[in-house]
Amino acid sequence: MDYRILELFIKENDAWEDMIRRQKMEMPVLDAMISNIVADKLGMKEDRTKVYQYLHLEMEKAHHSMDELEKELEKQQQYLSSERKRKTNDPYSIDTFNSQNILRSRIKDVEKNFVELKCNYLNYIGTI
Repeated sequence: MDYRILELFIKENDAWEDMIRRQKMEMPVLDAMISNIVADKLGMKEDRTKVYQYLHLEMEKAHHSMDELEKELEKQQQYLSSERKRKTNDPYSIDTFNSQNILRSRIKDVEKNFVELKCNYLNYIGTI
């Protein structure tokens, strides 16, 4: 296993963890903005209330998927740390690349979903 690549994977995962942490901090702020607006407009139409409920539910799902992703990142970091101790000619080093690629793909999906959800939240705020 090329230890330079291994170190890059570890740094990449640190950056992903930071990004997820920052996005999770944005979630309550977004939710509070809409909650305050909805609370101020008690006579809102039912369809707008349903949209708010839907967005709130989607935010909870996104938060849950980020929690799961943080756990997976932690596992991967532990795995990468253990890989540092293996021999250079380890025939199983391809597993490291595969697991990193799978995790990277999942992170990109979660990030994309968060950005879309944030956009929907902000668009919804503009319409109410």
